[in-house]
Amino acid sequence: MRWRYKSLFVLIVVVTVAAVFLSDFLLQPPVRATEALLQPAPTQPLGYYDYFGKLLNPQQAEQLVRQKSIDLNSPGAYERIGAVKITQQLLDSGENIFFNRKIGDTLGFQRVFGFSIGFAQILPEVTEAILKLHGQPTTNLRIKLKKDLTLGSHIYPKGSTIDTGLDIEKGAIFPLGLKTDGNITCAVCHVATTNTGKRLKGVPNGDLNASFFVALAPNSAAGFARLKINPLDPKYQGNGRTIIDSRNNLVKLPDPQKIEAAFDDAVLDIPLGQFESSPDGISNTTQIPNVFTFKTHPFLADGQFAVGPFAGLSAINNGVHSSEINLLAAAQLSAQTLGIDPEVYLGVVLQNAVDPLLRLPKWGPPIKPSQWLRLIAPDPLKAELEAQIPAPGTGSYPQLKPSLFTYNGLIFSPNTNSQDIGSGPFLFASNAMSAWQNSLVPPPNRSRENQQALQSGSVQRGARIFEQANCATCHVPPFFTDNVIHPLREINTNPARAKSRLDLNNLLVPPKLYTFNNPVPISANAEVLDIPTAGISVSPTSLPKGLLPDGGYKTTPLRGLYLSAPYLHDGGVAVRSGALQVRSDGRFSVVDPTGLGLTGTLSIGKPADAASSLRALVDRNLRAQVVAVNKANSALVRSNLDGTGHHFYVDQAAGFTPAQQTDLVNFLLALDDSPGRF
Repeated sequence: MRWRYKSLFVLIVVVTVAAVFLSDFLLQPPVRATEALLQPAPTQPLGYYDYFGKLLNPQQAEQLVRQKSIDLNSPGAYERIGAVKITQQLLDSGENIFFNRKIGDTLGFQRVFGFSIGFAQILPEVTEAILKLHGQPTTNLRIKLKKDLTLGSHIYPKGSTIDTGLDIEKGAIFPLGLKTDGNITCAVCHVATTNTGKRLKGVPNGDLNASFFVALAPNSAAGFARLKINPLDPKYQGNGRTIIDSRNNLVKLPDPQKIEAAFDDAVLDIPLGQFESSPDGISNTTQIPNVFTFKTHPFLADGQFAVGPFAGLSAINNGVHSSEINLLAAAQLSAQTLGIDPEVYLGVVLQNAVDPLLRLPKWGPPIKPSQWLRLIAPDPLKAELEAQIPAPGTGSYPQLKPSLFTYNGLIFSPNTNSQDIGSGPFLFASNAMSAWQNSLVPPPNRSRENQQALQSGSVQRGARIFEQANCATCHVPPFFTDNVIHPLREINTNPARAKSRLDLNNLLVPPKLYTFNNPVPISANAEVLDIPTAGISVSPTSLPKGLLPDGGYKTTPLRGLYLSAPYLHDGGVAVRSGALQVRSDGRFSVVDPTGLGLTGTLSIGKPADAASSLRALVDRNLRAQVVAVNKANSALVRSNLDGTGHHFYVDQAAGFTPAQQTDLVNFLLALDDSPGRF
């Protein structure tokens, strides 16, 4: 009997201890809001499904299929409702496409625009510079010109050193994101490397000299619609061809050399780390964004990509491979968005094409450029529509209507049984890239400064300041965004990018997609899905909420800020390392005014310092100096890059001490994959 009493005693002790522990646990206060700011963000789980931006577990997805009265055991049951299963295989495919699949159609990007021909001009210099690395990596391949180079009015003498911003991995023989056939991939802009050559997937290549590579193309003016250049301006008249426009009027095109020089000058105004892809006739470049995309919708600075799979991410991936780079298909909407007749648009693009076969004829009677194009390239699916098909409900090419999913009416979807690495069922490539991008997280901030800020408690204090200053009202943790497009009148940043898509609002048709089990080419009886727009736009045929009537900007997510200086959508809040002297109490002074603004940083090939630039973001007096420098630079003014707006300051005028401002900056710099840990 004694063993029974002992067992009973032990059981009582165990239960008592457990009860005490449980009561202590239940009495503990919940995680404080400031502590929540320092927690890791959730990650995209494998085995779940994306349903037009909603993350569903397997049970929820199964229930949705049943609600649609589809047999769960039938082939493509989930794909028929628009659900995408997130698997490791899908992520692997997305990464492969992202790193290795070319961007753009061969006819437009190469035979008309001439990117590879332009790059070939400096290929000997690039090759020599890589060989001199002896297998070592670099984050900025510097080349030395072997001969004089003229781009627009810019003359680069032989022997000049050019910062390309191209990243070279350890042991690599070619730049990351560039292919030996002269094509480019997504990785050229959205993957950087460490000083040791390690890939930083999703980190923007913030010093990429994209404008230089664009200007190298012999027919770079084919992209005139990306900047504010009117090809019919009398100052460009000269030896241009005469064509017949869509109303059968004779129109003389601009002199190809004059408009080429003007475009090159305009594009070379743009600082490093910037890009412009929208054919909106506005000079409104933005910083290359990171692609830590999970739960950070809508996409692009103004949030224009907001509907479809992965909450608009597949729409922007589609755009990168179609609407944002297809030079010829942009003619469909040139009259409505640019005020330029579509035949005139095509004429400007084609008259100086790199491939002589595509150039408008010098002799003979005038012709409509669209007729000439079809004479030379009869099948658009093998020409400018390579790997692209019209979206359902948009009409027929070349009269396609835009939708919230595709702003040129086209869908990037290579043929299912082709050798293209993006091959698969309808929309496979874009969805695969979206799933992979959503798996990325910011790399840890391993800097000595971050370690010291964490150990001293500065980061933790900064989190409290972040709350006290009401930053979390919009930058809601754990992804530090409210996923909202805020009207321009609230943000007051430079309006150029905010207005990019406004002219499309009255042209939109309801967004539709083929079901994701459809093979490509699409059959005549293919099933069609209506893309949900409820809560995103007032109607399926209006731009996302917040963009109307004057434009707006999305709330920028903040994770990875330490890798993405400078700041704001235009990158205008820029300060070079060493420009500020910060004392131990947080007070600072400008000791090198030449390091302020884009003028003192990326416009001259110098990187912006994250800590100093963040201080300029939150300190009104320093910001005023930065903005003044930007506005004194005519090239930046032409490009609408000034660093204005977002007047939410954490400075002495707002009631915060310099030390508290420093703590806030340290907190923002700590926002990596796990902000509270080193």
